[in-house]
Amino acid sequence: MKKAFTMLELVFVIVVIGVLAAAIIPRMDRDNVAEATIQLQSHIRYTQHLAMVDDKYDATNPTWFRNRWQIRLNTNGYSVVSDNSVAFATNPQNSSAFLQNINLNNDYGVTLTFTGSCAANQIISFDHLGRPMAGDLSLDNVPYVAGKLLQNNCVITVADGGVDFNITIHPETGYVQGI
Repeated sequence: MKKAFTMLELVFVIVVIGVLAAAIIPRMDRDNVAEATIQLQSHIRYTQHLAMVDDKYDATNPTWFRNRWQIRLNTNGYSVVSDNSVAFATNPQNSSAFLQNINLNNDYGVTLTFTGSCAANQIISFDHLGRPMAGDLSLDNVPYVAGKLLQNNCVITVADGGVDFNITIHPETGYVQGI
């Protein structure tokens, strides 16, 4: 008795391969703007998480509030820092890499623009409750300077010249809304 595949078995295998190819091939194109937006959005949330978990209050240090976790943004990228911009956060996906000078323009070909509460100053800090504050804390003399807590939405636009995605940081709660 010969051992061979029947025509029906061969047709079935070809159909299964065709269905798998149809499902996989459309997902091979990269959406750089969406990827960059998701990465930035997750790192903003990570910065807020670090601020809530790693409370920087120290009764022996009169300028303890300068050590809060913050994300320092620019038109090409960002860094996640603490301890008066000395300590950088580690990447949660790769603990050996630091979230220092992440250049979204080099990695994804996108640029960032800022409107709302972060238009004038692209430094967003978070307190131990996760509330966002805009501006540099390194020169402040008190933990909460009037007007530093976000009063309006901070909108970060990630664009590549054709497609734009917005990330919105809401005042008071620090809720990060995006893709």
